[in-house]
Amino acid sequence: MNLKRKAVATDTTNELFPQHKMKKTWEDAKSGHKCFVLYARSLHISWSDHEYWMWESFKETSDEKIEVARLRTVCWLEVKGKFKISDLSPGTVYEVVYVVMLTKEASGWELPVKLKLSLPDGKVQERQVSLLQKPRGPWMELSLGHFCTGENDETGEVCFDLYEIGGHWKSGLVIKGAILRPIN
Repeated sequence: MNLKRKAVATDTTNELFPQHKMKKTWEDAKSGHKCFVLYARSLHISWSDHEYWMWESFKETSDEKIEVARLRTVCWLEVKGKFKISDLSPGTVYEVVYVVMLTKEASGWELPVKLKLSLPDGKVQERQVSLLQKPRGPWMELSLGHFCTGENDETGEVCFDLYEIGGHWKSGLVIKGAILRPIN
C-alpha cells in the first residue's frame, strides 16, 4: 500500500491517508498510541454492490474527501469490519465505534440493531441499540465495546459487526466508518 503524508494543521496528531481513502491512521500526541479509522469502503457491507446502497462523496476535512455508504432500503443489514491486533499499540485499552448517521427520511428502525465485537482470544461482546429515537442528521457513534491489547506481539484479528437481519425493511442509514481508538 502506497502511503502519502498529509499536512496537519494541529500539533496533536500525525496523520497518514492511504490512496483511495480506505483507512486513516494517526498517533495520539499525548499518549503515543496508534488510532485508526476504517472508512466505509474498507468495511464489508452486505448488498452494497446492488441497488440497495449508494456510494457518495463526503467532505471529511477542508481538503480531503471520502466515500460513505447510504442505505436506500434493505431488510438484511450487515456491516462487518476487521483489524489486525498486531497493528495496535501494545498494553492499551481500545474502544471500537461505528460512525453512522440517520437521514431525515430514515424509517424502519423499530427493531434494535445488534453490535458485536469479537476478539482473537474468542471473547465476544454483544449489545443492542435502538435507533428509533436517535436524532436525524448529525453523525453519531455506536460503541461496540472495548478490549486491552497484550504487552507482547499478539496475532489475530479484532472483528466488529453491526447488523439487523430480522427481515424488517429499513432505510436512511449512512455509514461513515469504524474507529479504533485508545481509551484515556
